[in-house]
Amino acid sequence: DMNKFYDNNFYYPSSAGKGIDIYLVDAGLITYHDDFDSTGRTITCDAFAGLDGLEILTGEERYNCTGVDDIPSHGIVVSSMAGGTIYGTAKKANIHMIAIDFSGGSSLKGFDYIATHAKPNKCVVSLSIGSGSYSKAEEDKLEEMVKAGCILVTAAGNGNMNGCELPGSDDFNAIPGFRKSIVVGGVSPKLYGDGYYRVHNSNYGDCVDIFAPVEVVFPDFSKGSRSAHTATGGTSCSAPIVAGVVATIMSE
Repeated sequence: DMNKFYDNNFYYPSSAGKGIDIYLVDAGLITYHDDFDSTGRTITCDAFAGLDGLEILTGEERYNCTGVDDIPSHGIVVSSMAGGTIYGTAKKANIHMIAIDFSGGSSLKGFDYIATHAKPNKCVVSLSIGSGSYSKAEEDKLEEMVKAGCILVTAAGNGNMNGCELPGSDDFNAIPGFRKSIVVGGVSPKLYGDGYYRVHNSNYGDCVDIFAPVEVVFPDFSKGSRSAHTATGGTSCSAPIVAGVVATIMSE
């Protein structure tokens, strides 16, 4: 029973990701919450990618950006898990959101931005998005980010399926199937008998490298408060938790 050697606390080095850039390509981010304290670090919306190309954001949009919804909850939760002051695993890391509208090619534009702007060996990319089908262009952009010195961390997905089928398979699952990233499955935060177990809907397979909690708390902007929070779950949350841990290791 390995669980008897651990407790429920989160231990991390005092560096806490300082000096490391965590990039997220997602629905957007609103920074006006206690969880996104930018003292001594950068937390910004760097760019917006959509059908019309990629726009470098300035002014107010650097702190409040959205790809689709008025409140980009998915982008907020992944940012919070990676580097939130309260809920994140790398509490001193820099957070860079590339907001996308999920139109064709928008994520590729975001990947291109990261590959161009990344600082070698100080870059973590957390991806909780997936396209499903194989794309050579997408595979190439992932490789460009790796060559730029970034570590990629990807959500396994929530389909309760083998998410590691090879390109050419009808069940190919992008982005994990490209095998260019640390792929994160979801585990229940509750102890059942002799251990923690994969949640029923988490994808699995030989490309899944690690499992992390799926049930999380994150900032809730619907209440108009800088301190409100709510709960959600899924491997979209698991991946940025691991991305933050990677950043803390890199900062050491």
